[in-house]
Amino acid sequence: MTLTERKLNGQRLSAGIGPLPDHARRALICIAETDLPILLLGERGVGKRTTAMEIHAQSRRSRQPFREFSCPDLDTHIIQSISDLNGTVYMAEVGGLSLALQDLLTEGYFLSGQAQNCRLLFGSSRELQDDVKTLHMREEFYYLVSAVTLRLAPLRLRKREILNIVDALLTHYSKQFDRPKPTLSQEAIDFLIDHTWPDNIPELETAIKTFVAIGDQTISLAALRAAAPLSRSNARRESLSLKEAIRKASTEVERELISHVLGSNGGNRKRTASELGISYKTLLYKIKQVGLEDDSRHSRLGVTV
Repeated sequence: MTLTERKLNGQRLSAGIGPLPDHARRALICIAETDLPILLLGERGVGKRTTAMEIHAQSRRSRQPFREFSCPDLDTHIIQSISDLNGTVYMAEVGGLSLALQDLLTEGYFLSGQAQNCRLLFGSSRELQDDVKTLHMREEFYYLVSAVTLRLAPLRLRKREILNIVDALLTHYSKQFDRPKPTLSQEAIDFLIDHTWPDNIPELETAIKTFVAIGDQTISLAALRAAAPLSRSNARRESLSLKEAIRKASTEVERELISHVLGSNGGNRKRTASELGISYKTLLYKIKQVGLEDDSRHSRLGVTV
């Protein structure tokens, strides 16, 4: 297994988490200066890994490597080698560590009686006390990894921070895509604040990529609104790709345009086709394609064919 190693050199770690509130940054700096293990708790996508990197950057080990790996993928060899590493080691989803490997890490790292070269940080998207109760985690191991516990709130509970995070993301992706930094409309701002962001930071990043890459906020908002129901209903909560977002945006914009022209023409499809500069046959196909065929708004108008 290959460990991911990053040398941070004091630079910003990620645009994903955005500026931390002053009180949170002060607390983070204080705990970063210690060598205590830290447990980072929070839903998937709230920024546990980014926070671990921030802790490393603020620590005395900042010039040493930052290594990360997923506990469900670990084996005996990796656990035995941890004591020989330097820098900071972030262990994601620590609840996925087997009992045997928990025992090995407890004996070889925590209770070895030797000064360790590396500092351990842990992440979990679920409450580990539940694992202790179900005997999937040793109680002693739990208390060792959670010497300091930081709970990271999901975006839906961080409304006041969203615009700061959005601004950082707009700056980051405008540079990455070599595009002008958009000035968001009030409608776009309202959407970003009001949305519940079930996928947290990755979903917000996808949204900002859409704004920057597409450039047209009307199309971008149409794409994001079309994607929102999928995000809530998809059990895996996978963020839509930019290509998929653009496709959905185009469909939504077509739908709104055809709906508007149909309405202004009292539902007359022939006049609508003429105004849109397309054939009658093409209009019928588009009406079906964008889902207006059975739209109740036009049935009330008495659509004329």
